[in-house]
Amino acid sequence: MDRREFAWLLLHANALPMLAMQQVMGEIREDLAHAEPPTDDGLTEAQREEQSRIAMNELADRIEADPELAALTVFNFAAPAMSEEEIDRLEQQSRDEDAAAKQAMAELDELPDGPLDIGSFLARAYAKALPAARVDAAFARADVPALLAAIAQLPGDLPPLTAPMDGAGMARWLAFFRTEDPQCEALVFEVSRLDDGD
Repeated sequence: MDRREFAWLLLHANALPMLAMQQVMGEIREDLAHAEPPTDDGLTEAQREEQSRIAMNELADRIEADPELAALTVFNFAAPAMSEEEIDRLEQQSRDEDAAAKQAMAELDELPDGPLDIGSFLARAYAKALPAARVDAAFARADVPALLAAIAQLPGDLPPLTAPMDGAGMARWLAFFRTEDPQCEALVFEVSRLDDGD
């Protein structure tokens, strides 16, 4: 896999979770549009609050009775001793993560309302190349033989992730990604990890 092929892989690995989110959101909107209106259960507000209190107490009892769940409720709030350099590093990391989150939301905002059009999404993605420095940094961190081995474990009848594809090809990849195939998810999230610099 050369740098150009890796750049296509990087783009597609970032696109799949975004497309999956957009598709799920569309399905939720569709379900809500056709949902039956809620029926009146005949309870007063006080009765609903009492039901909620009982449910919370039952949940607390189950957590207390389960050693594994009970362990999750024990938190250590003590702040670890950190140097000024470590504090500065964490603050910078927080700023970087905020910037990345804002960029991701901006990209989502660019997606049009209505049914997901994968062909149009790809056309926009292909028209705006990933920054060279971003691709170079991720490629430098990549274990190319391991990525090729992971790709080899995926269905061979799907279009290559290391080359451009049409909307129908990406739709097939999206459907496969949404089956939560562990090998597909592992590859996508490994490439995303390289992109994040972790």
